[in-house]
Amino acid sequence: MAKKILIADDEPTVVALAKQKLEEQGYAVSVARNGKEAWDLLQNTMMDLLVIDVIMPVMDGVDLYKEIKKVPRLAGIPIVIITDNRVFRESFQALGIEHFVPKPLDSEQLIHKVDYIFTCEDLERKNKQTLILGVDALVTRDMTRMLQEQGCVVGSGIDPIEFIANCLILTPKVVLVDILVKGDIPSSEVIRALRCFTRLNNMQILVFTQFAPKDIGSIQGIEELRQAKNNCMDAGASKYIGRFTVMTFWESVKGLFL
Repeated sequence: MAKKILIADDEPTVVALAKQKLEEQGYAVSVARNGKEAWDLLQNTMMDLLVIDVIMPVMDGVDLYKEIKKVPRLAGIPIVIITDNRVFRESFQALGIEHFVPKPLDSEQLIHKVDYIFTCEDLERKNKQTLILGVDALVTRDMTRMLQEQGCVVGSGIDPIEFIANCLILTPKVVLVDILVKGDIPSSEVIRALRCFTRLNNMQILVFTQFAPKDIGSIQGIEELRQAKNNCMDAGASKYIGRFTVMTFWESVKGLFL
């Protein structure tokens, strides 16, 4: 699906040329003549990138930026500011804007900037690709939600063969494996299989359990848990993060996604 770009600028001839050039590169481009038109469009249409002029009638770029940042679903959209004014540039940089193109808008420079932003975004998403192999649907759901809230791209399942295949296809940066996956292929053998592939050598394999000591109920159960953990670590797991809880999970993994 084509990436969607909104250009808000009150110079129609320049914008029309930029729109044409970007569409030739495969992007879907919408235009607005001022900040109010852009704001109205954003109420119903989600964009992948915003290109905003500073000085516009009705609503200027500063006010449009402030409104966008008030709305959680819009706040994360990358923004390019059109300006050749040093004061404007420094003011937007102080607000956290990183991307600028000079005014009047130059189509070729804009294309280079847009390509750069989307390439960086794709690399960032790749670095946040995560797969989960779990036996408890509720734990997997909570892990998935927490990771997605931090911008991770998450896949999950309970089938070890499918999990290994997905790892080979996606080469994620991080995977999470429940130490008590059972059946024909236990967790330790899944990990051992993954470590056979050179392309996955740098992949972080984190192992966890959903059981608290009170849930196990016997010394035998505790010993089974301990042995499963040791088997996974011996097979090549990177780290045992312990029992999953909502309170501690992100603290255990967040450094891997920075």
